Amino acid sequence: MRKVTRLRRLGLVSAAVALGLATTPVAAYADGYDTPRSATVDGAGSTYAAGKAAAEQRARAAVLAVGHDCTPGQYDTFLTYMSPGGGTWVFRSTHQAMCVD
Repeated sequence: MRKVTRLRRLGLVSAAVALGLATTPVAAYADGYDTPRSATVDGAGSTYAAGKAAAEQRARAAVLAVGHDCTPGQYDTFLTYMSPGGGTWVFRSTHQAMCVD
């Protein structure tokens, strides 16, 4: 019988994990969540956390405006402006989710 090396075992495990990751999104769409939606908006607040939250909430609301039922999705948020005194924080957020059409 052939001896399995660590490198070969690692390759087999990696292939199995990759196959599992590749098939996971298909299962998520089985419940009718088959329409990708995204929106990019700006939001501002008087603190870092408030500005970021405002941008993410507005992006989520924009996605839900066209897709009546959506998965939680993911956010890509970055700072676009901070006033010199730190009193205004402006963020741009992109929200991507799968929705029921």
